[in-house]
Amino acid sequence: MSGKDFVFEPFKVTEVEYQGPECPRPRSGHRIACDDTHVYCFGGYNPSLPLSQIQRQNPTWTPARPLFRELWSFNIVSRKWKHHRVTKNMPDELASNAMCMNGRYLMIFGGTGAPFGNKCSNDVTVWMTNNGDAKLELLDVTGSRPPGQYGQSILCHNGYFYTIGGTNGFAYNCDIYRLDLQTMVWEPVFIGNGQDCEPLGRYRHEVIRDENRLYIIGGGTGELAFDLMEIPMYDLDKNIWTILVPKADDTIKNIVTPLPRKCHSAVQVETDSGVQVFVAGGTDGQGVFEDIWRLNVSNLQWHLMQKTALPHPLYFHSSAVTSYGCMYVFGGIEPKEDATCRNNKLYKVWLCIPKLSEICWEAVVNCFPEMTERDRTNLLLMGIPRHFVDRLHPYY
Repeated sequence: MSGKDFVFEPFKVTEVEYQGPECPRPRSGHRIACDDTHVYCFGGYNPSLPLSQIQRQNPTWTPARPLFRELWSFNIVSRKWKHHRVTKNMPDELASNAMCMNGRYLMIFGGTGAPFGNKCSNDVTVWMTNNGDAKLELLDVTGSRPPGQYGQSILCHNGYFYTIGGTNGFAYNCDIYRLDLQTMVWEPVFIGNGQDCEPLGRYRHEVIRDENRLYIIGGGTGELAFDLMEIPMYDLDKNIWTILVPKADDTIKNIVTPLPRKCHSAVQVETDSGVQVFVAGGTDGQGVFEDIWRLNVSNLQWHLMQKTALPHPLYFHSSAVTSYGCMYVFGGIEPKEDATCRNNKLYKVWLCIPKLSEICWEAVVNCFPEMTERDRTNLLLMGIPRHFVDRLHPYY
């Protein structure tokens, strides 16, 4: 035993202590995604990297072009980062792109270079996750492609890849396009024309899905941040927008509502009572938030998670959640007096009470950290269940 007792603490945000010799440098405007074995981090921006962190022989970042040409993976069990050498198709647009998982594929879309808006992408880049070098693939697509832009949200559903909203640095939209992943043909789903109930254009919003309905959470423009007490919902079956008004949190003495925000993060978790959305941090352009809110989509009820908050106010970070309900938050900007500071911290928080086996696995890994150095055969002989061994030594 390590001499330190293990305590499972759901709904508490904790910083993950890295193991191993390397980790990504501080950044904002990056994106993360995850499966049940790894957290993946792509791109990002930092115009004021400390001199001690500038690797002069490393071509992935230069003071003249402060974007990270980097793809990292973090093994959730061993707590080690791995920098994947990208050998093909690394894009130049590495800030405020969008990223999601589709099975074993990491899908990256859009983004901008520096200066922002000078050049924007409308390419879809994919990587079949593995433990070695990264050969990114640029999808060969046809049809009515969305314009190059950044700050959009994406998702995969029913064989389609959707992109919603974004900006080219000057104009903002809430248009919806989708790519058929079998035919590789783009088509517009909705193009804004000023109709009633049509949401205002925005970027750095979040989109969640419940069945065939898409819900937009916040976002903004250069000057505005949109209210979370108005949620635009697009029905993919009926092809119409509806503006929904969720309920405030009335479980405490003073009824509270989430403040308007952009540059926040949001993840969704499937529960017995339906989809729940967890919104973390963000900014309204003036203040920066450390709060975490839960939205129950079935009854549109907001709840402020009073015992669950980020350690510091944070925006331009990114979040992802495992299938078993553990959310990871990486990077972003922390306000510090009159300055801003980007970080490379990884936080985790259990958003639900998982199966007892998950709690036991976390206890074993924490009490016997040396176990993560053992090979697959040895772990199986010890009696570790195969699906947990797969998280440490995944098959690719």
